[in-house]
Amino acid sequence: MDKKKNKQQKVPKAKLFSFKYILYDLVKWFGFWQTMIWYRIKKIYDGPEAKKRIKGGAFISSNHVGFSDPFILLTAFLSRRLHFVFMTELIKNKFTAWIYKNVFLSYPIDREKPSLSTMKFLSQYVANGHVLGLFPEGHIKRDGEVDAFKGGIVLMAYLSGKPIIPVYHQKRTSIWHMTRLVIGKPFDVKEKIGPVMNQAKLNEVANELYEYELHLQEMCEAGKK
Repeated sequence: MDKKKNKQQKVPKAKLFSFKYILYDLVKWFGFWQTMIWYRIKKIYDGPEAKKRIKGGAFISSNHVGFSDPFILLTAFLSRRLHFVFMTELIKNKFTAWIYKNVFLSYPIDREKPSLSTMKFLSQYVANGHVLGLFPEGHIKRDGEVDAFKGGIVLMAYLSGKPIIPVYHQKRTSIWHMTRLVIGKPFDVKEKIGPVMNQAKLNEVANELYEYELHLQEMCEAGKK
């Protein structure tokens, strides 16, 4: 998504009913049962605050262990329409790009050099009530370990004034095992940074988010509830 296109594109507001959601909802509800049967998702919460239903806009921040991750998150957060950003490299595959854009109503982003205009657009998108899923590691990490986070999600959360919901997804090693998903407490970037933003503060909060993700990983491995 280039700068010119972002400026011209109107940021949509979240609606309960809209014709553009028909295909999305059909795929989501049909896929829910298949995902639950195949992956048998077990949700673990980091305290009562993490159990609260998401109201308004929010970012879902998760580690990335495979191509099925978006479907697992869609199933875990069934009560909300969860959209994603996807790599601009996928635009070369027209069918995949069409699925992401028209079924999941997601947006392309350059994971290596995301433009400021794109991040502002996505920030406003979440500020308008949407829930956006992101994988801040920027790549798939199949061993389940968590790499350092890119700071884009922290900047967008700050600009939008909306929280980040951290999630750790454990890659299962056998089809006979349940898929564990640990959902963390809302992460308020605006509150943590304060009224004045700078790169040092963004990096500090990004590192804090990363450390909290490691805490969720430990919870998952320890089997705590």
